[in-house]
Amino acid sequence: MSQDKKSVTGIVTSFKKFPLNKVKITSSKSGEVVYTDSEGKFSMQSFEKDALNISAEGFENKKIKVGKENTYVIDLPYKDNVTNFNDAISNGHISEYSLRQAINSAKLKNVKDYSHYSSIYELISNEIYNVRVANNVVYNKKVKSYDPNPKVLYVVDDKIVADISFVSPLYVKSVEFVDDVGATIYGSMGGNGVLKIYLK
Repeated sequence: MSQDKKSVTGIVTSFKKFPLNKVKITSSKSGEVVYTDSEGKFSMQSFEKDALNISAEGFENKKIKVGKENTYVIDLPYKDNVTNFNDAISNGHISEYSLRQAINSAKLKNVKDYSHYSSIYELISNEIYNVRVANNVVYNKKVKSYDPNPKVLYVVDDKIVADISFVSPLYVKSVEFVDDVGATIYGSMGGNGVLKIYLK
């Protein structure tokens, strides 16, 4: 059987960029266990047509089949939440600084560019279908019997504000309108829906 063994090397990353330290790699057939170094690299003996189980606290585990190649680049997905964040750092897989940097750059990739709008009201008129803008006031399109002009509640970066004219589209990270159940945390103030804006 030893003749069938071969040397396998690889690097384990996350976010397709950051090397992960102390990642556990287990060979299914040989049972050998190794860990990545600070550069995310590992080396081990495995059989042909073996499978490697790659696991790191705070990251999604992966299983790869060993083929004819001798070197593998493995990227572990990361789902951002407090538990995963703490597990990834406390187990020494990645530094807090690097993980924060990775999360922020991943978020920025998903940020839409609103800079072509001349005002926050133009942005809202074009991006949010279930509200209408009149005289720099945002209304819920669903007219409620007790309120012919249902003005929505403005929330910028989780703070309730009376006016949003100060918001420049250039600095808007995201904008959404929540109605009904999503607005209940704001009590009666959110009765006509809530326009939530987050800034970069």
